[in-house]
Formats: sequence, structure tokens, C-alpha cells
Amino acid sequence: MYPAPRVPHPQGGASLMVAFQCKTKRALVVGNNAIAASRVLTLLEADAAVSLVGVQDTMCTELLYRIEHQQVSWLGEHCHDDLIDQHDLVFVCMSDRNAAETIAKACRSLRVPVNVTDNNDLCDFFMTSTYRDQSLQVAVSTNGQASKLSNRIRRHITSSLPPNLGDAVRRVGLLRQKVRESDPSAAASSRRMKWLAQICEYWSMDRLAQLSDRDMEDLLEAYHQDEGYESLGTAGRIASLGAPPTPANITTTTTSTATRTGTITLVGAGPGDPDLLTMAAHKAIQNADLVLADKIVPAEVIALVKCDLKIARKFPGNADAAQQEFNAMALEALKQGKNVVRLKQGDPFLFGRGGEEALFFRKHGYTTDIIPGISSSVAAPLLTGIPLTHRSVASQFLVTTGTGARNSPAPLPTFDPHRTDVFLMAIHRLNALTESLIATQKYPSDVPCAIVERASCPDQRVIWGKLKDIAQVLDSVGGSRPPGLLIVGHAINVLKHENHGDEGVANTLLTASGSCMQDAGNLLQLHDPENVC
Repeated sequence: MYPAPRVPHPQGGASLMVAFQCKTKRALVVGNNAIAASRVLTLLEADAAVSLVGVQDTMCTELLYRIEHQQVSWLGEHCHDDLIDQHDLVFVCMSDRNAAETIAKACRSLRVPVNVTDNNDLCDFFMTSTYRDQSLQVAVSTNGQASKLSNRIRRHITSSLPPNLGDAVRRVGLLRQKVRESDPSAAASSRRMKWLAQICEYWSMDRLAQLSDRDMEDLLEAYHQDEGYESLGTAGRIASLGAPPTPANITTTTTSTATRTGTITLVGAGPGDPDLLTMAAHKAIQNADLVLADKIVPAEVIALVKCDLKIARKFPGNADAAQQEFNAMALEALKQGKNVVRLKQGDPFLFGRGGEEALFFRKHGYTTDIIPGISSSVAAPLLTGIPLTHRSVASQFLVTTGTGARNSPAPLPTFDPHRTDVFLMAIHRLNALTESLIATQKYPSDVPCAIVERASCPDQRVIWGKLKDIAQVLDSVGGSRPPGLLIVGHAINVLKHENHGDEGVANTLLTASGSCMQDAGNLLQLHDPENVC
């Protein structure tokens, strides 16, 4: 039998939230009031074929207009079984409870789903409070308990959404179609999904909304160079974020910069929350002429950049080529007398190639300034309530990588029960890593571990488990949301009960301004009550 933590525990009382395709469906609306008009509009926007039953003498103006302009078919004043049987969905918008109940019973006997306004006990499904921007739809349901409150909740959610989100959905949909057409095989399905997931995670919403046809062609070219191949020795494409693309990546030297001495600064961006940037890092970003940023630097930090900005797209197999192009771009800007900031996630020297870049610029006669950043290897456990060291439990901690050069396996440590281990760049090969740790490195299969994703960001997520099943637990909650890291060791359980509540509570811990918060306003229900916080 499977151990309990690997099986999600259902929490009853929910509705099944679906996006129902109505293009070939026939919907019947019974009523003549404003609520019936609202249902008709919703169905027309979903491309349903809509029929209407209601007394015309007292029918609202909007419904009369739709009948007159043949947007709906009026089928008379009375609803009967033959009409119901001809439709796929029925919406009853009547104040007469007895009449509504009769129609609802007929619908059930004919197996036609029905919704009855203000009568939850007669409903097979509930309507949601919905926000729409082109193909993007956000629906809020209170399971029929508080429909007016659902409208307020929907407004609260949508007021925080960035602009142009509908355009971003449309353009990404086009990009997805182009990728599928250019690489249609079933074997490429996983590769396509991972590639698109990285675009969606790391590009800003504004930049996605502005994707041009040329941008898509460039991305497709890079897709075929990057995904599933070793480095071809050609530079990966560099995508410009936060501003419309310019004709060339590097501008020509101007009179005002020709006499200046360029500067190069490696800046640690910290784990993600811009409030965790050092003052020196913030000052360097503000004073830069050109910022070359890692693709995993969060959008909240990227938003601080006001100058020319380039984002590296280091997809698998092209990391070396992308690094070389960034080095060349920085060197050209330095020759033009520009202040260049190389913005790196976490700390520049901790698995960030900072030392390699410093040597490169030294070779070309430039001294590199280094501004340290808070590393996620330390910040993520802290924000999650995991002490890397704790008296009598862990007297040391180790930071290592789960991925070697060219996406190869990395040398792994041998287990020490008094040490906490933090594995960076490990989640994308979690299965192979955990199997190797258990099989060859003497790690107990039941040693506690945790995955921390997007540490310090508003959508930080922590997934708990044991080494033997953490990969399956991650899959059970929908897979990874990069960037993430793996923490292994007995110190994980020291504060777990105190900070994360009872083992029977499933939640995602959100953070604000870098502080660890846990209250009713910051808990989201997830699948596994024992392994997800």
C-alpha cells in the first residue's frame, strides 16, 4: 500500500469549477426579468444557441431587443417537458418558487442540468462572478452561499491584475500554436510544454502582450537551437523586456559617452522580493546605463530598471552560448563608456558564474565591482521557518548544486545526520537526484525534506515530504513553479508544527515584504494536507 502522504485527502463541500464549451450547445432561459437578460448575455458570449420562454407583456427591454434582432429564439410563455428535452442547459429566473420547482424536477427527470436563481437546493450548478478580458476569464464562486460577496471578491482580485493580460493570453496562444506546428511530434510534447512554461514564468505580462510576429519567429528559432540539444556554439537570442524591441541590441557610441570609462558591476538581486535588495544594489540599478539580467530575476525587481534592459534566455543546452553573448554585449557597452550592471539572482558568486565573468572582464582590462546579494539558499529556509542549524539537531549546513555542466549530474555529498543540505538547481531533475541520494549517498529514504519555490515572492510555495516521495508529492500539486530549491535534513521538523499549524491543514504560505506571514488572509487550500504548506 502507498503511504498516506502520497494520496491527496479530499475536502468535501466544493463545486466542480469548469470552463464549459457552449458553442454547439442549446440553452433555455425561463424568465423575463433582468436576471434572465444577464443569463442570456452570458450564454451569447459563450456562443450558445439561446432560447427564451417568458411572458412578453412584462418582459424587460433588453430581452425584447434580443428577440427582435433574432439573437435569441422566443418559444412562448410556458415551459414544458418537450422544450426542456430539446436543450442541454436550463436557467430558471422566476420569483415563483412553485413554478421553478416544477421546472427543476422536470429537468432532473430528463437529465438536463438546471440552475434556479436564488434557490440553491434546486440547482445542479451555480453561476460564478466572472471577469473577462478577451480569452482570459476569472471566475469566483461562493457555492451559492454569498453571491453578492462573490462580486466584491472578484473586484478585489481583478483590481490587482496587470494591464494587457488578455493580450498576453492571446499572443501566448499564438506562440503555442506556432511551436506545435513547427515541432508537432508526440515525443516533443513535454519539451514544448517546458519551453512555453519558462516563457510564461519569466517574461513580464507587458512583454508577453507586446509579442510581435518577429518576436515569435526569433523565439521559434531559439527553440529549435536550445531545446533537447547540446550547445550548438551559437549565441542564444536575447529578449528585451520592459520596452519595445530596438532594431539592434547594442547602440552606437555617442559623443557624450565616448570619453567616459565604462564600469561593470555584478549585482546580487537577492531571492526575489525587491525589499530584500541591498541599498548598494538598488543604487547600482538606478545609476546603470545598461542592465543585463538573469531570466529568473523576478518581475518585481526588473520593474526597478529604468534604463536599457536585456534578459538572458538560458534554456537547456544554450547556457554557455547565452553567457558568451551577454559577455560580448557588456564588453561592447563598456567600450562605449557605459555603466553596465550584470543583475544576477541571489548572490553573484554562489553558483552564479560571477567568478567566470569577473575573470572575463579582467582579461579585457576592466575591474569588476561586486555587490553581494542575499542568497535563496539561506533566505528560503528562513522564510519557511526552517533553521539551517539548530542545537542538538544540525551543527552545519551544506549548499550544493543538483546539476553539473551542460545539465549533467553533479557530484553529490554523503549523508550526515547532523547537517542540513540545500540543493540549488535541482528541481528539474528531482527524481534522478533523490534516487541517487538514497541509492549511493547513504541518505535515509524517510529523511525530511522540503521544496521552496519562488522564495520571498508573493506566490512563494513550500512542499513538504520525505526524500523517497517528495518527487511524487510535487507532481500531486501540479508540478514545479521555478525557481525552486530542495532542503534535506532533520532540522526541517524543528519548527514545522509551530509555524505551519497542524499536520491536517493544507496551505500555501505567502510572504509580504520578505516577512513570514500565516493568517486566514494568507492561506490557500492545496491538495495534500500533510505535505504542502
